[in-house]
Amino acid sequence: MFSFTDWLFENKDALGTGPGLWCPLHIALVVIMLVWLVVAFFIFRKYKNFALKFTFVLCIIMPAVRILRMIVQLASGDYSFVEVLPWHLCHLMSFVLPIFYFTKTKKFFLPVLVASFFGGVITFIFGDYYYLSTLSFYHVESIILHFALSTAVIACIADGYFKVSVKDFWQAYVGMFIIALWSSLGNALVEGANFLYLKENGLPFTLFGLHFYFTYFILVLVCSVVAITPFAISEYIKKKKRTSFDIIMDVVRDKNFA
Repeated sequence: MFSFTDWLFENKDALGTGPGLWCPLHIALVVIMLVWLVVAFFIFRKYKNFALKFTFVLCIIMPAVRILRMIVQLASGDYSFVEVLPWHLCHLMSFVLPIFYFTKTKKFFLPVLVASFFGGVITFIFGDYYYLSTLSFYHVESIILHFALSTAVIACIADGYFKVSVKDFWQAYVGMFIIALWSSLGNALVEGANFLYLKENGLPFTLFGLHFYFTYFILVLVCSVVAITPFAISEYIKKKKRTSFDIIMDVVRDKNFA
């Protein structure tokens, strides 16, 4: 048996060894997340006011649970103040996304959404929360955070709060580069750190036996295609449906605002 403090501070000796990745609990949670995101998209698209309010609540929950985690880590005595700072992608986005949302900042919001969504989903799918016999406080908090991050992104897009434009997707690569630099700073300041998994492979596999950076590169390409394709198709369909009258009205509108 383990105590509450063992669970709270993740005492690995007391909690014991778990089944690891792809155990029944892992598979069940991944399926639940993916199904929820699809269902949430249609719910938020239909009930836009509800989506806005729900996103507001999520943007309070995300930094709140992450700050609580940071306090617990410091209280455990196992982490320094610098270590608990938001160096990881999802840790950083748990503060950045709410800041953008509460301030209604739309400029450069696209990379925030992309990083939050794929960071949330990929970390949730490949993150090993299951190496212990039970989910510790850190694991429960992380699962809540990653659900909230990806859900908030779906809500921002489905309810029309943010209009995604394919031509602006280059911003996502700039954003990831900036995040990589930030995480590299954390790796330099914290001995033995592996923030953003830049020093050691954070995935349970590598492709073709090459350096894990190659696997990261391929994963980024796949995620880019997955992210861009639906919006590219949507923009193409809308463009094909445009009539001559629509084009004329756009020209008139541009002249009026010139």
